[in-house]
Amino acid sequence: MNDSSDHEIPSTNPELPNAQPAVAGGVKKAPDGLSIAIVAWLVPGMGHFLLGRKGRAILFFIAVGGLAVVGSVMRGNVFPPRSVDPFGTLGFLADAASGVFYLLARVFERAGPDVSRAAGDYGTRFIAAAGVVNLIGAFDAYEIATGRRR
Repeated sequence: MNDSSDHEIPSTNPELPNAQPAVAGGVKKAPDGLSIAIVAWLVPGMGHFLLGRKGRAILFFIAVGGLAVVGSVMRGNVFPPRSVDPFGTLGFLADAASGVFYLLARVFERAGPDVSRAAGDYGTRFIAAAGVVNLIGAFDAYEIATGRRR
């Protein structure tokens, strides 16, 4: 039997557990979890914003953006895409995880990193932390989009 109720998307409204938002011609599809995760990675908080979680969207944008901007102001090292050192590659992956803020840091890194001082070294950690926080946000948005989390 081809029963369409087997493929319905559960409602996120706790008062109406099986309610489906209606659109012309059928049931509205939930956003794809992978596309939400990619958008959330590229622009911190955007995945939550598209899912209607504006409070979380603002928090993730401010947290990731704040860490990246403070790290850049402290002249932290923004790792390049290619490195012969495995720690340089790991640093690049952590930095690139901050999405658009990594690209902005690469563009605005005029004076270069200053890791000779403690501030520059801490700045490097702030930039990497921005990427880690953004990955947490992207995974959270994915979990919400797939219905595993509210």
